[in-house]
Amino acid sequence: MSQPPEPQESQQLEALWEAASQTPEPRLHPPAMVNEVIAYLRCRSLAGETSLDDVALGDAVGKPGNEQAVESSRRKRHKSGQAAAAASNAIEVKPDAVFVDGTLGTAGHTLAMLRAHPTCRVVAFDRDAESMEFARRRLAAENVAERVTMVQGDFRHAASLLQPYFENRKVGADGRPITRIDGALIDAGMSLYQVTWPERGLSFRGDAPLDMRYDRTQEISAFDLVNRLSTSDLEDLLFKFTDERWARRIAANITAQRHSSPIRTTGELVSLIEAAIPIGVRRQSRVHPATKTFAALRLAVNDELWALDQGARALSSVLATTARLVILTYSSNEDRTVKRTFRRLAGRTEDGNISRSHRKRKPGRPSPGSWDSRTARSSLTFSLALPTDSDEPTGGVQPEGEGASVLSGTPGFGTTWGMKIVTSKPVVPTDEEIANNPLARSCKLRAIEKYLI
Repeated sequence: MSQPPEPQESQQLEALWEAASQTPEPRLHPPAMVNEVIAYLRCRSLAGETSLDDVALGDAVGKPGNEQAVESSRRKRHKSGQAAAAASNAIEVKPDAVFVDGTLGTAGHTLAMLRAHPTCRVVAFDRDAESMEFARRRLAAENVAERVTMVQGDFRHAASLLQPYFENRKVGADGRPITRIDGALIDAGMSLYQVTWPERGLSFRGDAPLDMRYDRTQEISAFDLVNRLSTSDLEDLLFKFTDERWARRIAANITAQRHSSPIRTTGELVSLIEAAIPIGVRRQSRVHPATKTFAALRLAVNDELWALDQGARALSSVLATTARLVILTYSSNEDRTVKRTFRRLAGRTEDGNISRSHRKRKPGRPSPGSWDSRTARSSLTFSLALPTDSDEPTGGVQPEGEGASVLSGTPGFGTTWGMKIVTSKPVVPTDEEIANNPLARSCKLRAIEKYLI
């Protein structure tokens, strides 16, 4: 069960919900690549009552004033959606199928699943209590809340979080047992709802406390990383997590400022970043200069790359045979992590790519630790290791092991199983989707399927 928001947060939640619920145009961005997600999960209406286009248009259908936009979108059929539909092949999903949405957010993909498969149910995980409350209201407004079992927690702990349901110590929100998982989704993207919540400090537009935590109960925030990591560790973090070209200069600016006073707000950090990047470069770029730095800090604070690696293995362990795991990523490091994790799960040898920690840096970029003689060590114990730094991950939930033994009574357990990659290359959004949903422009989809050996 999720913890209720604090009084001040409840007031902000009310305001955001009121704004998001306004008609004729709801202020919620559509979920990315929804047609492709539905097709690869094989989550579809068995009776053929709902088309993939209707699923994608779910938030627009029935909203006053949106009739013209709906009709226009219907004329622009998603070619990749039709191609992805072929990926569902002839395997029929059960009428009482249960899917996992590992990243509930504002329930965009969860709603799409429920619309595409009118009798399916969803188990939805999220670390963010406020996002879960927002999603709860949205699902209730759509009259589908009883088909969604919401669990506050990290999808990387899927085995332990689902254990009570598989052992019949807990039942779904509708009172029915949950005995198998027929598909799972992870959307690594950040919710626009979280960005618009000022106190989260996730946006570089405006001035807010340096926080960036999805789970407000965890100890380490962006403030800790910015103010306690050494110059070399900061530089390494920015370069390794997001390939920030100006990582060295940004890190130097940050540590120089810390000598006079701590960096407490996003506005202060943005000013330091902008001062580190040559004005000519900033003028020529179409991307905000703080984009990569903020992304690197967010990924590190929330341990997102390791979460993808460990979560993929954990969710693979709880899938029923023939079920699929679909993951959406939005950066090269995220996609690289998922690609390598899927290859490991499928038992393939590595593709020959050199680990990022062993690649040569361009001139002017020191290797990690080369500044140790000139700067103090970090006052914060924080690992900068990435899942792609070694051929085998260290730690995390293994496909076999505790999760499998705990759930040995579920379909797919107690037998020898493997995983096969469904998408040899990542699936990307169509030009039409990017035009209608610019936030999906960098999205990539990969899928993997469980089978009996």
